[in-house]
Amino acid sequence: MPRPRVLMLLYFLVSVADLWLIYSQHAYARWFTKPLLMPLLLTIVWMSKSNIPLYKWMLAGLSLSWAGDVLLQLKGMFIPGLASFLAAHIWYIIYFIKINPAQTGLLKKEPLIGLPVLVYILIFLWQLYPFLDTLRMPVTAYAITIGCMLLMSIHAQHKVNKTASVLFFNGALQFVISDSLLAVNLFAFSHTVLSICVMATFAGAQYLLVKGSLAVQNTAS
Repeated sequence: MPRPRVLMLLYFLVSVADLWLIYSQHAYARWFTKPLLMPLLLTIVWMSKSNIPLYKWMLAGLSLSWAGDVLLQLKGMFIPGLASFLAAHIWYIIYFIKINPAQTGLLKKEPLIGLPVLVYILIFLWQLYPFLDTLRMPVTAYAITIGCMLLMSIHAQHKVNKTASVLFFNGALQFVISDSLLAVNLFAFSHTVLSICVMATFAGAQYLLVKGSLAVQNTAS
């Protein structure tokens, strides 16, 4: 079986190939690239499970992300795809909460650090609402969930080592950026450049979360 480093390299190459297919507008060819990304990360986590605390939650998040990837490529499956990613973020939230529960999280010590995240989610929804029509409720629920995921990645910063905390925060932040750009691309202003940015930040977010889980040294209960 390939080593995790080989799989990481393959993940990078498939990500670049997928971005090229977006740029060249070969939508059908993306069935050979996009659905391959999450299985590569899933394999890495599975191979490294003895070094990843709570690896089952990470596997669940990646599996649901894969389902979301596939569903969003199908016509008329936006809501099921959104639901899959929402569930993935819930598992990531649980993962962050469960890491080293005996340690005090950052938000308990400095709760105001999370305020910019809340302000951003509120402003973003306010600006997006005129374009959402009947999708206001599901998109609002999703935005709140991904905002909570970013907050929990911040909260975990005093519960893990510095390397893991940086990777977790940047991964969660890239997820927020990716989903924000996706919403703009779907509902307000569609452009190929936005689609490329959505996929680039999504691929980067998942990679960083997996790398962060690999960097966690203390075993959570």
